[in-house]
Amino acid sequence: MSIGVGEGQECGRCAELEARFRDPATPNPGAFLYGWATHHLDDHGADPKPRAGCEQCAKYAGSSGAVHTKVWQRWALTHYMSCALAPGWSPSPNGSA
Repeated sequence: MSIGVGEGQECGRCAELEARFRDPATPNPGAFLYGWATHHLDDHGADPKPRAGCEQCAKYAGSSGAVHTKVWQRWALTHYMSCALAPGWSPSPNGSA
């Protein structure tokens, strides 16, 4: 999924972002998931693909509509990466997660 970290090696930034995302005490884990996803895209050269069965992935795989194409593509890649890192995750209904 990502390049830039050798087999069996761990990226310190990935570990930090994942830990904060998964920590139940983190007030806004979605922000850390976004950071983790963009870190994979920008620093590891990840090339994520839409995940089968995910409505959001399907939405981003479609037309950008009125949104500039490059912006839409970045949103799509960020979502695909987030979806690959934390399949099925969504913010809590009260907006704190």
